[in-house]
Amino acid sequence: MLKKFIIPLVIIVLAIVFFKLMLTSREKSQVIEINEHIWRVEQSIVTKENLSPAITLYGRVESSELLNAASPGASVVDKVLIKEGERVSKGQLMLSLDRNDFQPLLQQAEAKVKELEALLNSEHLRYRVDQDSLKTEKTLLKLSEKALARTIKVKRQNLGSIAETEQAMKQVELQRLSFNKTQFSVQEHPARMEQLQARLTQAKADQRKMSLAVERSQIIAPFDGVVAKVNVARGDRVSLNEKLLSFYSTERLEIRAKLPVNVLAEIQQGIRRGHQLKGFASNGSQQVSLQLERLSGEAQASGVDAIFTILDKQVFFRMGTIVVLRLARAKRPDMIKVPYQVMYGNERLYQIKDQRLLAVKVRTIGENFSAADGLRQNSKSELLISSDALKNGDTILATHLPNAFTGLKVDIISPESEQ
Repeated sequence: MLKKFIIPLVIIVLAIVFFKLMLTSREKSQVIEINEHIWRVEQSIVTKENLSPAITLYGRVESSELLNAASPGASVVDKVLIKEGERVSKGQLMLSLDRNDFQPLLQQAEAKVKELEALLNSEHLRYRVDQDSLKTEKTLLKLSEKALARTIKVKRQNLGSIAETEQAMKQVELQRLSFNKTQFSVQEHPARMEQLQARLTQAKADQRKMSLAVERSQIIAPFDGVVAKVNVARGDRVSLNEKLLSFYSTERLEIRAKLPVNVLAEIQQGIRRGHQLKGFASNGSQQVSLQLERLSGEAQASGVDAIFTILDKQVFFRMGTIVVLRLARAKRPDMIKVPYQVMYGNERLYQIKDQRLLAVKVRTIGENFSAADGLRQNSKSELLISSDALKNGDTILATHLPNAFTGLKVDIISPESEQ
C-alpha cells in the first residue's frame, strides 16, 4: 500500500526537478528594440505672392456675323458655285437663281409705275383745262343770268311770252350746273393727286421690291468667310424664304462659355473695376488668346453666358468647335503656390516642423494661371491656396504620403542626396 503512494510521488518530484533544470539551462533571448521609421520626403518652401487664380471653362465657337441666305421668291436654282466648308472672299458669287423667274414681275412693276406717272401728267393737264373751263363757265353763267333778267323785264311789259321766260330760266340752271361740275373738278384736283401719288409710291415700292428680288437671286458673299452649309443643288425648285445656304465671317468669330454662379459676382465686380478677363482657348491642336467681350443679357440657373473675343486672328477655329478655356481671374494677395500632390482633400496639407508632420487647414482658391504656359500639354499645373497658419519660409510636405498623419517623423531629401 505504501509503495503505491511512494512511486508516483517520486515521479512527480523528479519531473519538477527536471523542469527547473530545463528553465535554468535555457538561453536568454535578446530584447528587441523597436526603432521609429523615418520617411524620406521632399519639401516645398512657402512663398506668399500676389497671383491670379485660373478658371477653366468649356466653350463653343460662334460667329456674330452669320448669313442665312434665303430665296427672295419662287424660282429654280441655276448655279451652285461653292461647297460646304469652302472659304469664300468678299464679293464672290456663291449661288444663282434663275433670273427669268423674276424679270417678268420686275417688268410688270415698272409698267405700273410708268402708267401712274402718265396718269399724273394727265391729271396736271386736266387741272389746267378745268381752270380755263371754269372761267368760261363763269362768264357763260353771268351771260345767261343777264338774258334771263331781260326776258323777265320784257315779260312784265307784256312783250314776251311765258315760254321764252321759262327757256331763259332753263338755260341759267343748265349753265349753273355745268359751272358747278367744273368747279368741283377743280376743287377735287388735290385729292386726285394724292390718290395717284399714293398709288405711284406703292408701285415704286413694288418695283424696288422686285428689283431687290432680282439682285438677291444672286447670292454674293458680303464678307470673307466660310460656307457652313449648302441646302440646295442645281435644278432644285425653291419657294419664298426657303433657306439656301449658311455663311459666316472668319473675322467675327467668338467663343461662348457659361460662367458658373460661384465666380459670376467676382467677375462682374472685376469688370466694373476695369479688370479685363483674359486667357487662352484650345481645341487640342491649336491655342489662341482671348478676352471677355460681354456677358449675355439673359441668366440661367447654371450661370450666365460669357462671350469672348479671339485676339489671335491668324488662328482659325471653325464654328461649332468645342474648346477648353483657361482664364485669369483678378490677382489676390497672400497666395501660396503649391503642387497638386501636397493637398490631402481640399482643405488640408502638412507642415514639417522639427522633422515631424503637422496638419494645417488651408483654403483652395483655384489653379495658378501662367500666361507663359497657357494650355500647353507639358505645362506644370499648380494650385493656389491661402492660410493664416502658414507664413513665408515655412516648410510643407511636397511628397504625397498615403499614411500621413500629425506626428509622423520624416527626413527631408536634400538636392545633394538626390544626386
